Amino acid sequence: MKKFFTLLLSSLFSLSLLAYDGSRLSISTISNTMDLKIEIDGRRINMQDNTITLSNITEGSHSVRIYREKKRNGNGFNFGKKQEIIYASSVFVKKGFHTDITVNRFGKVFIDERRMDSRDGWYDEDENYGDYEDENDGGWNNGYGNVMSTRDFEMVKEQIRKEWFEKNRLVSAKVIMDKNNFTVQQVKEFMLLFTFEENKLEVAKYAYRKTVDKQNYYQLNDALTFKSSKDDLARFIRESH
Repeated sequence: MKKFFTLLLSSLFSLSLLAYDGSRLSISTISNTMDLKIEIDGRRINMQDNTITLSNITEGSHSVRIYREKKRNGNGFNFGKKQEIIYASSVFVKKGFHTDITVNRFGKVFIDERRMDSRDGWYDEDENYGDYEDENDGGWNNGYGNVMSTRDFEMVKEQIRKEWFEKNRLVSAKVIMDKNNFTVQQVKEFMLLFTFEENKLEVAKYAYRKTVDKQNYYQLNDALTFKSSKDDLARFIRESH
């Protein structure tokens, strides 16, 4: 019954809040140790795998409040003394734009937006946003869609670099890769954030589907040490076609 009630509330929330006009709002954290609770327009939403995405949200201002759990208590939503507000403001979502709110491991909030293009199939509900057009990405675009800007990329690298354990760095890197496209040079810089060869190789494989200039993927061999790793990557690329 409790599960049914939760699903019913989620359905009602979707129907009342989301009206198709080609906009998205997503909230995520690159930290896998931070427990966040999200409230949008007075409605509370649980995150799934450190992220939520609201598709086709109505254009206009939306109240966004982000809470951080000071201590896990296993009670789900329990807004009280054990939660602190790390963000509370109105966010204006433009029609045809994807507005992205990211919380770093220190609780600092960054907001970015990118123009979406219906011709690229981003209206699908499968988290594959397609290669939509970016108005200004700091020189990385070169005709490619949704390539992370130089400024954003450097900021993300710095946050990942602060992760003490490589397994945490890998989780954070994958979250970022899921939401952006990259050049081969950016993928190489991601790989160089890692010491262990197996992690470098995993980054290279994971980023392949999100890389806009796959024809240059051979350049990643420079970031790998062992011939076996280079052969493994070459085999992965062949099998991906």
